[in-house]
Amino acid sequence: MKVLITGGSGLVGKLLSKALIAQGHSVVWLGRTAKKNSEPKQFEWDLETDFIDPNALEGVEGIVHLAGAGIADSRWTDARKKVLIDSRVKGLELLIKHIDKSKIKVLVSASGIGYYGAQSSPKIHTETDSSFPDFVSKICVEWERAADLFAAQHIRTVKLRIGVVLSSRGGALEKMAPPVKVGIGSPLGSGSQWMPWIHENDLVEAIAFSLTNTELEGVYNAVADEQPTNAQFMKAIAITLRKPFFFPAVPSFAMKLLFGEMAGILLEGCRVSNSKIKQAGFQFQHPDLLPALKSIL
Repeated sequence: MKVLITGGSGLVGKLLSKALIAQGHSVVWLGRTAKKNSEPKQFEWDLETDFIDPNALEGVEGIVHLAGAGIADSRWTDARKKVLIDSRVKGLELLIKHIDKSKIKVLVSASGIGYYGAQSSPKIHTETDSSFPDFVSKICVEWERAADLFAAQHIRTVKLRIGVVLSSRGGALEKMAPPVKVGIGSPLGSGSQWMPWIHENDLVEAIAFSLTNTELEGVYNAVADEQPTNAQFMKAIAITLRKPFFFPAVPSFAMKLLFGEMAGILLEGCRVSNSKIKQAGFQFQHPDLLPALKSIL
């Protein structure tokens, strides 16, 4: 099928595009500027002026929505909070107004395990659990509400609640590995907060699986089997890089001073079940943390 990807030039989008093209699909991107000589071609859209180049939508049967400002890129001021929500929600609201609803077969939209909130508890969360009363959960609730606009038009809609994406080309590891490389890696806060994660290749396959498996619909957690604490995660990076791991944890108060409200997503974290997507037939190629880190680092 022809697939339109928002945020296609990002970390996941580039890898996904390559995989979809290898599987015989054709791919186009939507971005803030047009790049029609690139591969895939990128067409312009503007969320502020409600503009989409109509050529981007020609022949499209599947949409993958990955666009969204980086949640941990800067402090959460009121203005930044608006950007975080609008960059995810407005794109879907704009698309639903411009697409030919009779031709679109499927929407696969990113969401996040932040839906369950910045909280630490023994509970293993499933897709039927309620959202949490904090800002990171609000982002995901609004994100998924916008995706449901497609479901309301009888378009098959899959929402993937994604964990920390492990990639060799950026993302969380780009920020977490350097201190370990120079021998000063340490846990954050108590270090007991859970860190559900997913290897970039598994995420790409989960998105492709969602696009082509017509039985998938609704919400699915996209996280690997093994879910370590932050302390276990940081130690696994040290083991992989053959570096010492003995520095004391970064104090919670220091994290809060540095990052403000955003520190919550670094200091808290819950476990998440991946049983639903596995029962639907998806198989993780990287279920365990150490082998996954070795394949990347």
